[in-house]
Amino acid sequence: MAAAYHLYGEGAPLLLLHAFPLHHRMWEPQIAVLGHRYQIIAVDYAGFGRSEWHPVESVVPTIEQAAHGILDILDQLDLDSVAMAGCSMGTYMALAMYRLAPQRFNRIALCNARASADDDATAAARTRNAHIARTEGIEPIAEQLMPRLLSSHVGAGIRRYVHTMALEAAADTVANALEMIRDRQDGRDILAKMTIPTLIVGATDDPIMPVHESIALAKELPNSQLVILQECGHLSNIEQPKQFNDALISWMQQP
Repeated sequence: MAAAYHLYGEGAPLLLLHAFPLHHRMWEPQIAVLGHRYQIIAVDYAGFGRSEWHPVESVVPTIEQAAHGILDILDQLDLDSVAMAGCSMGTYMALAMYRLAPQRFNRIALCNARASADDDATAAARTRNAHIARTEGIEPIAEQLMPRLLSSHVGAGIRRYVHTMALEAAADTVANALEMIRDRQDGRDILAKMTIPTLIVGATDDPIMPVHESIALAKELPNSQLVILQECGHLSNIEQPKQFNDALISWMQQP
């Protein structure tokens, strides 16, 4: 599973991990601003964006395998220690990477996140959606997701921007990603060990990761900063880019 990466700017390295079912371009509002301050490493998981993926029928992909692939990117770039920020699925990837190599990260931002594993109902829904993706294609998944990814406060332009990205992954990629998320390890056991500066970003109008989950997650982390964005949905970096960028800059400046 070979991830792709895209480099922008110079300075302290900041690794960005995208949400499902999008790709690295969801971070354009951050790249445009933070790329003047930091070296941005924006990743496409295998099969998403500009990455390549050649699935093997007998091999069931996992979040851990994908995490190893992104750690390989840090090795290629000769980066021993980076800041890491993920949104939604990107936070599952971030927790898996921290579990594998905690020494590689000097700070972590978990945006629109939860650390717990799926409950039975959520796991069953992911299984159904993976089947839909394989049998009917990506379009029904994108249509189902759109009202949950963005709040009612955004306009038609942003909706088209996100909808276009959501349609770009292959159906098999989307189905496998749903299964990887469904089968991920519960991350709550490592939260108390994350003593590095952590940023939790939540949003008042996020139906996927309700704001009370962001508050609870921040309480589990020893060195956390909590930011709740108002009138904002699940893709908080896109809906409220200025407030999101300000939060990232403040977090990056913590000693």
